[in-house]
Amino acid sequence: MTGRCLCGTVRVTLTARPEFIHDCNCSLCRKSGGAWGYFPGAQVRTEGSTNAFLRKDKTGAAAELQSCPTCATTTHWVFAAEFQDQNPDVDLVGVNMRLFDPEDLEGIELRFPNGRDWSGQGAFGYRHAPVTLGKDVSL
Repeated sequence: MTGRCLCGTVRVTLTARPEFIHDCNCSLCRKSGGAWGYFPGAQVRTEGSTNAFLRKDKTGAAAELQSCPTCATTTHWVFAAEFQDQNPDVDLVGVNMRLFDPEDLEGIELRFPNGRDWSGQGAFGYRHAPVTLGKDVSL
């Protein structure tokens, strides 16, 4: 599957579909427009340069957002260098699944984590039951 930013400058190609997609309500995900599929780094290929953003309102921020320098579409996130240094065995990239055609996402479960109320420690809860993406339900 290949997804593109709004202007087409940045492309993200995946070798597999995600097991599920997270539509989180934390301020970072909500304001960046991200709906995340998670992949080992080897399953993600990006083309085109991106701008990096690491939030400063939280200490120890782990996710460094990547976005298109032309249209500002959030394309994916990688772990920040400090996090990666402390967790060298963690291999994960978050890809904004809104880059992909809805038809490519049919049959994937969409989950709704309650990131807004999550403390950052332990498991987070969900706002409501998951749904399955399809003709009547899309991102």
